[in-house]
Amino acid sequence: MSNGTQVNLATVGSDELKAMPIAVFNSYLDQMSNEAIARFKRMRKLNDAQKAAVERALSEPESKRKSRKGGGHTEAGGDKAHGGAKGGSAGEPAAKGPKETSLWKDLLLRLIAWWDGVDTDALARSRGIKRWKRKERPAKAAAAAVPEPEAPPLTRIDLLQKLWGDGFSLPGGIDFALRIAGAAKIGKSAPCLDLAPGLGGGMRAVARATGARFVGFESDRELAGAAAAMTGAAGLDGIAEIHPISYEGLSAEDLSTEGGYGTVFMREAFFAVEDRERMLSMIHGALQDEGSLVLTDFVVDSNPDRPVSQAVAQWRSAEPDGADPWTELEYRNALEAQHFEVERFDNITSKYLPLVKEGLRRFHDCLQNAKLPPETVPILMREGNLWLARSQALESGHLSIALIHARRVTPNGDNAIEEEDALTEGAAVDDDEIAMEWGLEE
Repeated sequence: MSNGTQVNLATVGSDELKAMPIAVFNSYLDQMSNEAIARFKRMRKLNDAQKAAVERALSEPESKRKSRKGGGHTEAGGDKAHGGAKGGSAGEPAAKGPKETSLWKDLLLRLIAWWDGVDTDALARSRGIKRWKRKERPAKAAAAAVPEPEAPPLTRIDLLQKLWGDGFSLPGGIDFALRIAGAAKIGKSAPCLDLAPGLGGGMRAVARATGARFVGFESDRELAGAAAAMTGAAGLDGIAEIHPISYEGLSAEDLSTEGGYGTVFMREAFFAVEDRERMLSMIHGALQDEGSLVLTDFVVDSNPDRPVSQAVAQWRSAEPDGADPWTELEYRNALEAQHFEVERFDNITSKYLPLVKEGLRRFHDCLQNAKLPPETVPILMREGNLWLARSQALESGHLSIALIHARRVTPNGDNAIEEEDALTEGAAVDDDEIAMEWGLEE
């Protein structure tokens, strides 16, 4: 790292921090706000010289530290500190012009600047980034002169809904949820199970559209509590119930219901389950004969001739519970081993990515005037980093997202439900209709 670079000391490794010269340490302190320095002091174990430097920095006015000249203490981004726009220091090649960033990368840049306590534009200049700007229409530009009322603080649940819509914690909203449900035959006679309902928006939408009764098990307790409240407010208690439960503590008894479930859903969560074979076995036991398993999940490229993707590696490290996605072949083999017959395995990445980008665009607009309490910033950082990593991995082509529909079969082939009875369970959606709707090739 050079002294001319914006750095948050809280993100520097312990060994690097211990070996850092005190002059360099001081120069980084001079770039940070008092709030960021105080947070750093609480977070990290410092030696005596570093403690003294931190106390000195906190005792000085912030404006005095940031305007200090010499020794690399000038704020990153000034032309004099960096030799102007056309050239660098002696022995270094001339700097290229800044590259304009994308909307979601600009969002992450804003969050990093907030966390570091530095100016976003200065941080962008120090990294050679041209910030993303939305083109305003004349009417909007005129309206911008009128001050808007201050927005209330946003909670984590609020932030997720700003991204994905009211009642949702994943991309796509109601339309996407109904399209996914269209892969199965959902009727009123058998209940459905959702093993990753999030805030429950998709589950409630499908319950309303089909008349089916749903039960949801959500591994995130905060989401489960908020989802249960939303279900109650919607008047769907007993129709779309949601309970908190850990995947690792899930048992066959938890999934059992009289007569079995007609359909089991799970969105963008199976890849993080530690014992997936056990989970498939429990789902098979919970389904009635000919019942459906409908998954949307991340699937890794299986081409042995392609090098390991850095974007996929970065995505794996960004996932809070880790990520070890299966290839399509591994998925098919595991489903077959647990007595499922794969009906369809469709790559829907081209449909999914625009939904992610649309959510991030709405989120970016919300941040323009949002009032965020300090405890919200780490949540923003985490969420922004996660979806940036997911987007880059999907765009690399080494990772895809698949819509998987598998049907439960019994080992001896003696299915309890006759074909004509199965067809009366509900409005069946033809496979060709699904393919046409998604724009997929057979």
